[in-house]
Parts: sequence; structure tokens; C-alpha cells
Amino acid sequence: MKSVIANFLFVLVAVVACARLATAAKCSDHLLSMKADDFSEEDGGKYDHTACSASFSNFYKYTPQFQGLITEHISQSFIYSIMSSHFETDYENRLGFSKYLDGLSDNMWQQAISLIKYAGKRGTGVAPIESSSGLSIKNLNTGIKPWTEVEALALALDHHQMLALKVHQLHGSVKDAAFGDFLENQFVSEHVSRIRELSGHLTNLVPMVQEEVSKDLALYLFDQSLA
Repeated sequence: MKSVIANFLFVLVAVVACARLATAAKCSDHLLSMKADDFSEEDGGKYDHTACSASFSNFYKYTPQFQGLITEHISQSFIYSIMSSHFETDYENRLGFSKYLDGLSDNMWQQAISLIKYAGKRGTGVAPIESSSGLSIKNLNTGIKPWTEVEALALALDHHQMLALKVHQLHGSVKDAAFGDFLENQFVSEHVSRIRELSGHLTNLVPMVQEEVSKDLALYLFDQSLA
């Protein structure tokens, strides 16, 4: 009985191995089936680049969510940059807040670049956002106004929590090990640290601004701590 089971398992493993080999041989089979003339660039040749693409597993299924993450990071980068310029004016003169928000903007921009590069690494591209006037980010003007220091930090906290939730939901649904690992290493731990940092800033700042007598001095000292 044991020998029968062993033989059955051996045959099953062999079938699976052959199936995987057949799938893995898609590129080599395609190239071997081509003649020398087929590689000519005239008329595009007969080479099918998709047969030897870097794309594998189920990454292609997450392209819409991936594009959404890129757009969200670019949008937030623009918003933080605008917020930073607001606090840098001579009227506000909160150079510490300006520097901190500028750092958030740079970080969002770098994360967008990392996402775009990862898309290329996985054998897919990032489709340009269609717009008659170039790059278009929806709802970019939402919430843009002359913020107070507390409002700016609160908005940044809300945005980071919203983005972290999107990444967590995507990570939980991903069936692609490499993509899941990328999301976890690139975003999850950083989101936890940044959200905790913003929450801590608000915990310290909000009680300070509620004291009318010492409010201006408290904001000045807090701004200096961020510079």
C-alpha cells in the first residue's frame, strides 16, 4: 500500500514539475521557434516581447490599485509642498513647520518614484494620466487654505492614516509574494513610525495653543524644535 502511494506521489510530482517546466519554457520555446530572419527589426519582426517579459505571478491584477497609490503619493506631495510654502511666507514665518512639511512632500515624491521603478522591475509600465493640459491630480484643491499649525499637522495625520489603510488593505488582498514583500518593507513600518510621530506632535502642541497667555511663545518654541 505504501509503495502504491509513493508511486502515486512520484507521478504527481513529476506531472507538476513538467507543467511548471512547460510554463517556464514559454520564452525559450518562442525563441527556438523563430528563424534568423524573424529577429529583423523590419516590419517589427516576429519577436513577441511578452513571451520573455519580466512579468510573472499575479502582479498584473493589481495595476489599478498600484496606479492609485502612485497618484495618491504625487497628490499628497503637491499638497505638502503648498502647505510648506504657506508657512514660509513672511506673514506666517514658521520656518520649522515649513521645513517639516517640505520633508513630508519630498518623502511622498520619493515613494512615488519607488512605486514607478518597481512597476518597471515587474515588467509593466505606468500609464500616463490622461489630461488635455498635462498631469492632472483629482481633488488637489480640496482643503487647501491658510492653515493653522494644528490644522496642518492634523491634515497630514489624516492623509497618512488614509494612505496607510489603503496600503494595508492592498497588502492583505495580495496573492503575489514579491509584491506583498515590497509593500511591507517599503511602506508599512514607515507609515507606523510617521503616524506615531504626527500624533505625538499633536499631543504636545494642542494643549499649548489652548493657553492664550503662552500660546504665541509655545508656537514659536515648537516651530524652533522642528527647524
